[in-house]
Amino acid sequence: MNEVQDIRKRDAARTREAILVAAQQVFSTRPYGEASLKEITAQAGANPALVSRYFGSKEKLFEEALSEVLDSGLLTGVPRKDFGDAVARLFTSDPEGRINPLPMLVFAAADKGTQAIAVRLLRESTLKPLEAWIGGHDAEARAAQIMAIATGFFTYRLVLPLAPFEGQVSPGVRTWLARSLQMIIDAD
Repeated sequence: MNEVQDIRKRDAARTREAILVAAQQVFSTRPYGEASLKEITAQAGANPALVSRYFGSKEKLFEEALSEVLDSGLLTGVPRKDFGDAVARLFTSDPEGRINPLPMLVFAAADKGTQAIAVRLLRESTLKPLEAWIGGHDAEARAAQIMAIATGFFTYRLVLPLAPFEGQVSPGVRTWLARSLQMIIDAD
């Protein structure tokens, strides 16, 4: 490969990544139907036609954007005895540069196509690994309970904001969240 081809390949990879990051940011702040490719590509500094070239469609861009931010390791990578505290800390901190997938999941519910994508990815990337990590006969129910608490918390933190969940979360809310999550893990 010559130098010009190598530069074009690197530029294409950077452009594709910029579109993906912009899509994650946009899809995590508004419903799929309100998120425009024009807005996403403008934020990425790219031509809207490149979405079709790199991803195939807006729906495929959404699928890859969500898939990239779903990380079950954030839940299953902590010791069981510290699960509630670790996950509550994760949920109540604002990690720089990390896109929270839960608003994307909540916003996806408004569109049948993205809802199906979100449910499939959530099952594959989060629920199944969490079930395996929890183990036991009721692992599926317990994983679903964790997801219900997480989705509810983030719905009222980011999508339909309630004062106790906004901004800097109080120690009382954080303790409630940690205990609620830990009770699910400790149940046997």
